[in-house]
Amino acid sequence: MTDRFVLRPARSAERFKVVDVWTGETAVIAMVPQDDLGREDAEHLAELLNRRARGGERRILA
Repeated sequence: MTDRFVLRPARSAERFKVVDVWTGETAVIAMVPQDDLGREDAEHLAELLNRRARGGERRILA
């Protein structure tokens, strides 16, 4: 199964954003775009969101 959430480079060299491949938009958590994260944080967040999406949850944000 292809991951719904992936990492993409952010504006600065060593920063990343988490992108929803279904929409092409940056993931938003609590009204905050997840677009200026370190690699480790971005990987962790993408893993959590993908796990939730694989569980059948279509609505990612509560």
